Amino acid sequence: MPAASAPAPAPRSSYATGFIAASAAPALSALFTNPIEVVKIRQQVDPRAGGLLSTLQRIYVGHGLAGLQSGLQMSVMREASKSFFRIGLFEPILNTFHDKNEGPAPIYKRMAAGMTSGATAALVCNPIELVKTRQQAQGSGVSSFKYKGPIDGMRQLHAAEGVAGMWRGTPVSMVRSAMVTGPHLTTYTGVKETFVANGWMGDATPLHIVASLCGGLAGICCNHPLDLVRNRLYNQPINEPPLYTSAVDCARKVLASDGVLGFYRGFWSHYMRVGPHYVITFVFLEKIKKLLQR
Repeated sequence: MPAASAPAPAPRSSYATGFIAASAAPALSALFTNPIEVVKIRQQVDPRAGGLLSTLQRIYVGHGLAGLQSGLQMSVMREASKSFFRIGLFEPILNTFHDKNEGPAPIYKRMAAGMTSGATAALVCNPIELVKTRQQAQGSGVSSFKYKGPIDGMRQLHAAEGVAGMWRGTPVSMVRSAMVTGPHLTTYTGVKETFVANGWMGDATPLHIVASLCGGLAGICCNHPLDLVRNRLYNQPINEPPLYTSAVDCARKVLASDGVLGFYRGFWSHYMRVGPHYVITFVFLEKIKKLLQR
C-alpha cells in the first residue's frame, strides 16, 4: 500500500493575500467606528459616565467632532498592525492544527487557532494599544495623560515609563485578545461555512454581514469584562498611588463596587462599535482578498 501523502500546504501567495487584507480592511473600518470606541472607553474608565447617547452628546458638546475622533490615527494604526497578526495568522495557524483534506476544522481547533493569533497580536502591539486607549480617555476627567498624537504619545510613554511601561497590562491584554479572537473567528468561519454548505445563503456580502454580527457578539460576550479591566489598568495615573495593584485587584474592586454587572459597563457601546466595525471589516476583507487573488 502506498504511503499516505502529506497534506499540501496552502500557497504562500494565499497567505500573503490574507495578511494584506487582514491589515487594510480593519484600518479602513476604524475611520467609521472610532467615535463609538471613544464612547466605550469613556464609559469604562469613568464611573460617572452615562449611557451611549448621553456620553456621545457630552463628548460632542465639550470637544466637538475632534473629541469624537480622539486617537483616530492610533486607532487606524492599531487596527492595521494588530489585525495583521490577529486575523492574518488565523488561517496559517489553523492549517498547522488541521488537515483540510479531513473536512472542515472542528470548533476546538478553530478556537485554539483564534486564541493563539489573538494573544500574539496583543503581545506585539501592546504599546500602540496603550497609547490609543489613553488618547481616547483624554477629556473624561479621569485620565491624566495628554498625548498630542501617535508619535508624541509613544515618546511620552517611553520617557515616563520606559520599555517595561510600554508593555503595561500585557498579560490581561493577551488574555482579552485571545478571548475575543477565538470566539469571534470560530463563530464567523463556522456560520459562513454552515450557511454555504446548507445552501441557506451564498458566499457573498449578505452572508458576510450575518456572520460578522454573530462573530462580533460571541467575541464581546466573552471578552468585555477583560476589556474593562485592561482599560482601567491602562489609564491609571503613573505619578500617584495606583488605584489597582494588578488585574485581579482591579476585578475584585469592580465586583465590590458595582457587582457582576459592573464588568459589562459599556457593553452596548462596545457592541455598537464592534458589530458595525466587524461588518465593515469583513466585507472589505472578503472583497480585498478576491481583488488581490485576481
